[in-house]
Amino acid sequence: MSAPRGRGGGGGRGRGGGPGGSSRGGDSSSGSGSRGTSFRGRRPFESTSGSRGSSSRGGSPQRGGPGGFNKRSQSAPAAIFGDPNRVPQPDQNVTKTENTVVKDLSTSFARISTEDKLARRPDYGTCGRETIVYTNYFPLHVAAQCPDIYRYAVSFQPEEQAKRKKRRYIEILLQDPVFQGVMVATDYSQVIVTNKRVPLSEGTHNRKAIEVQWYPPDGEPISESDESEKAQVARKKAMKTLLVEELGTVSLLELIKSLTSTGAGAYYPLKDEAIQALNVILARGPHVAQNMVAVGQNKFYPVGKHPLTEAWSLSEGLQALRGYFSSARTSVNRILVNINVSTSAFYKPGNLLELMQDYLGPTNRSPSHLMKLEAFLRLLRVETHYMLARDGSGKRIRKIKTIYGLARSNNDSKGTWPHAANAQQVKFSYTDPDGKVSLISVEEYYARVHQITLKVPTSPVVNVGNRDNPSYIPPELCEVLPGQVAGRMLSANQTRLMIEFAARPPNHNATSITQQGLEVMQVKQNDALSAFGINIGGNLLTVQARILPVPKLQYAGKEQQPENGKWNLARVRYTKPAAIQSWGCLVIEERGRPIFQSQEQALDLVSTFKSALQSYGLRMDDPQPPAKIAISWPYNASEITEVVSAKLAQMVKMRIGLLLVLLPSDNTVLYDTIKYQGDVRFGVATVCTIAKKILNQRGQAQYMANVGLKFNLKCGGVNHDMRIQQLAPLDNKTILIGIDVSHPVPGSSDSAPSITGVVGSVDSQFNNYPASIRTQTGRQEMVDSNDLTEMIVERFELWRKRNGNTLPNKVIVYRDGVSEGQYPVVLREEWPSFAEAYKKLYGAEKNFPKSSLVICTKRGHTRFYPTKPEDSEGRNLNVKPGTVVDRGITGERLFDFFLVAHAGLQGTSKPAHYICLRDENKLGADQLQRITHNLCYVYGRATRAVSVCPPAYYADLVCERGRSYLHSFLKENTNVSYDRSRHWSRGVHDRLKDTMFYL
Repeated sequence: MSAPRGRGGGGGRGRGGGPGGSSRGGDSSSGSGSRGTSFRGRRPFESTSGSRGSSSRGGSPQRGGPGGFNKRSQSAPAAIFGDPNRVPQPDQNVTKTENTVVKDLSTSFARISTEDKLARRPDYGTCGRETIVYTNYFPLHVAAQCPDIYRYAVSFQPEEQAKRKKRRYIEILLQDPVFQGVMVATDYSQVIVTNKRVPLSEGTHNRKAIEVQWYPPDGEPISESDESEKAQVARKKAMKTLLVEELGTVSLLELIKSLTSTGAGAYYPLKDEAIQALNVILARGPHVAQNMVAVGQNKFYPVGKHPLTEAWSLSEGLQALRGYFSSARTSVNRILVNINVSTSAFYKPGNLLELMQDYLGPTNRSPSHLMKLEAFLRLLRVETHYMLARDGSGKRIRKIKTIYGLARSNNDSKGTWPHAANAQQVKFSYTDPDGKVSLISVEEYYARVHQITLKVPTSPVVNVGNRDNPSYIPPELCEVLPGQVAGRMLSANQTRLMIEFAARPPNHNATSITQQGLEVMQVKQNDALSAFGINIGGNLLTVQARILPVPKLQYAGKEQQPENGKWNLARVRYTKPAAIQSWGCLVIEERGRPIFQSQEQALDLVSTFKSALQSYGLRMDDPQPPAKIAISWPYNASEITEVVSAKLAQMVKMRIGLLLVLLPSDNTVLYDTIKYQGDVRFGVATVCTIAKKILNQRGQAQYMANVGLKFNLKCGGVNHDMRIQQLAPLDNKTILIGIDVSHPVPGSSDSAPSITGVVGSVDSQFNNYPASIRTQTGRQEMVDSNDLTEMIVERFELWRKRNGNTLPNKVIVYRDGVSEGQYPVVLREEWPSFAEAYKKLYGAEKNFPKSSLVICTKRGHTRFYPTKPEDSEGRNLNVKPGTVVDRGITGERLFDFFLVAHAGLQGTSKPAHYICLRDENKLGADQLQRITHNLCYVYGRATRAVSVCPPAYYADLVCERGRSYLHSFLKENTNVSYDRSRHWSRGVHDRLKDTMFYL
């Protein structure tokens, strides 16, 4: 008996973490501060850059091994990576092949390839000042005698879902004699690759079913000689049949041949399979290394005693770890390996009781906090040491358990105790060695049976059994295993600490990649690479880049010239100030903590705010007197919903259409409730601010100016624009469309939907983007075709209404967040929705507008590092805003480019990657790059260029707003099932549907 058992247990899926932000926008992964003015979205944080910082709670460095992280290295100054006087030149052979290929493409294929129907590169860009940058790619060299790679599929009978068990089954499978004498690499899920053919069978189909018995890494299989009933049952339960089947071979030599060919039609049909095999081979080294944790297939984190472990406390039971990402990619003339720094949140290893105390803090013991604790601990793996068992050889057997939950409440003959009861409260029937049955507590059990006196018997016990057969252990007797990913939302404080750790200057990241990154990925000491005939260079590549000209901006009667991607609002007036007639202020206070001491103070703030906005040209009537509501606790969703809806109902009766809302703190429950009630139920536009920020005299003018940008846009105004000539060939007959899909994060309700958003410009300066919004089946990657057609029609109909009952003849679509493997899927499943919409709008196909489709993503791992001080900007010495790269690392035939349009606020700037899949407008590289770059300067609610083209960025914000409407499904632990017929599923109130309600 490993732990006392009794009635109880429980716990459900959910996530810990606290408030999110009411200020939306920001770069959610790099800390570059480029997508708006604040970090947006408390998603399971996985970053790809880093920064320094500390905090009174969290933020402390933690050593994982002899080479662990230390604070001094985090604080080292930014510098130019490498020697500015000895910059390696980009490979001229690559440039020569690029020029030859693009020339052949322009004449032979009419820019359309027959193998996948994607638009082909028309030319390379020439606009801008040339420079050279380092990039985080390494050349992969293929030996002249490189063997073919044999590929095998692995399937389980019966199926196995648990990733950890799958991995162990395949580890045991590879001990089978058929795999001896060959070099083997695997993804430990469904793919095996070898450098020689494995003789699985003698028939035509080379496959074999192999019986595998699971046993732990430090254990032994159950011997067949043990014929006891218990052993037979256990052996049968541990057995699975693994079917291994040969899929064929891929040739890296043939792949290289296609990449070096100058013919427009050169193509290796097994390219995707070859790259998959390469990635499996690249991952072999870190996969088999000790104290290394894989996240997905290509991110690896040193943990525990590994000498390269770098950990940073995030408080509340979590820590950040620095690891590395790798991926093989093809480009003109060569195969490349992309390696990047990656940062993720993990559970803190160590004593479980300490982790629970860190999560709860010194005072949080309410039932709701304990429910969150239970969700936080669910499925966490722990090791116990109080019972030392050894196998037949005397080797210690590790006791590893998985936490199901805390103790369930109980009320029967065994006793009465609450949910999350402690070791003194939980009791069960115990039979002693003499056969005597008694009712004892968990505390008494450990004292009597194991001679352990608990130090903290009042802490909640954990259930490491299940609901029907619970097994309780005091947390002080459990150790949390290292390397367990925290797939949950981070609190605002944790997000801040994560950014402090993740957002590092470019030279820090480049140095980490070339030193620790190559070591973690075992690039130099890797027998598998040699066995497969490949090796990887040890130096970062350099590529040709250009710095595009900065566009000039227009305010009312005044021209602005941005510098380093930013400008200010000093002595300017908005281009098109809105007229705001009926507006007010809503002050939300926590009971006993007033924001204003008197109504006069509130009136003074509103007056100051009105004057600040009037200075930018807004025409504002006097507001209604400030209203106030009080809440007992800022996370009580039901109370907040009741008081907010009651107050907004009053506002509607007073014909108030726009509210300045002062929040007592930064938390998602309050923010999301206000947005749902205002946007969907009552049709009252709201702009939320944090009270302490807007009241702070220091910086108040700037803060109010930023809030004013939202006010003007929500009311249909235009803050700034640029002359249309800077966006040529776009004109006043062009519509810009943005599309995005946002999926539920881990911890959401199992039935939680995905959110889809479509925005469309309605003015000739591309400043105003009203939106359509829907829900669809959770984690469905492509937008539902019927919904997409409907939303496109909505956007075009509003364009027609705002433009003299005419329709546009040019369409540029920016589709956000599509991965490389989904490009053909977008063309197959989403692009036809435009044709369906055009039939309804234009009639005959001959009247359809010329349309171009551009994929845009910021989730990639490509980074650039300046080679000269004069080509860098900011204290971190990032590449300058406007840096564009379309050579050296881009697709061998694709029409794509990387663009850093923004100035990074902190850390390493992350480029956006743009891929043109359809181009009926026949845009040249310079045209598309200039349009995309210049549009980044007309994002309405910022005074700096943003990192992603505004149509895509706005679509992303629309989806984030939809997440607010479904807070209980997407941001809370809930067992309620989502039903489109009963819950919000589309659109907003009629009074707001033609506005930028999502800002």
